[in-house]
Amino acid sequence: MTEVVLVRHAQPDWEPDGRAVDHPALTPLGREQARRAAEVLAKEQFDHFYTSPLRRVVETAEPIAETLGMEPRQVTWLEELHLPKMEGKTVEEVEEFFGLARARDLELHWNGMPGGESFRHFYERVSSGVEDLLTASHGMQVHQSSGHRIWRVPHVAERVLIVAHEGTNAVILSHLLGIDPVPWASLRFSSGWAGISRVHTIPVASGHIWALDSFNARQHLDGIGDG
Repeated sequence: MTEVVLVRHAQPDWEPDGRAVDHPALTPLGREQARRAAEVLAKEQFDHFYTSPLRRVVETAEPIAETLGMEPRQVTWLEELHLPKMEGKTVEEVEEFFGLARARDLELHWNGMPGGESFRHFYERVSSGVEDLLTASHGMQVHQSSGHRIWRVPHVAERVLIVAHEGTNAVILSHLLGIDPVPWASLRFSSGWAGISRVHTIPVASGHIWALDSFNARQHLDGIGDG
């Protein structure tokens, strides 16, 4: 059996001093959320540890890495959907931008945020990234059976930890679970700050499929607020 554990980064400080930043640090609450995630994951063992290279993820992963005694590998395909440059915009300007973007016709959502990365490119980047990782680095294979994608899993069980973003983790879940891509994947699998989701392989017919074990577990954050 192979298991993939997905952690969303903790709360970032998107608008310190009332102005947007493109690559925020964590808030004080976010640092506590990251510490709590590290505490709950300390009870487990992982064979591999991957993160997005963006600052909010790196800071979330730091206490986890320290607790586990593992050095994570940063991979760029785990970055969130790329937005247009927002640096320096006011809170009101940011809210207006996202409000107008959300109100567009559904077909236009495939284009991503205006001026940013298209969702089609984002989905391909993340889905091919996780598939390449599991096949090239972890000995898995994928084949077609009766029109479905079935995985072949090595005899040696592995546990993979990924710390990334809401959208990135949503695409990974959609792809591994065989759910058709939609540009609102991050809403369909919307996870909270420092939420933990888990999928694992189970045998079916000539191979294995991925099953959702748990989604957006956040009990480790009880008592410190949502942010």
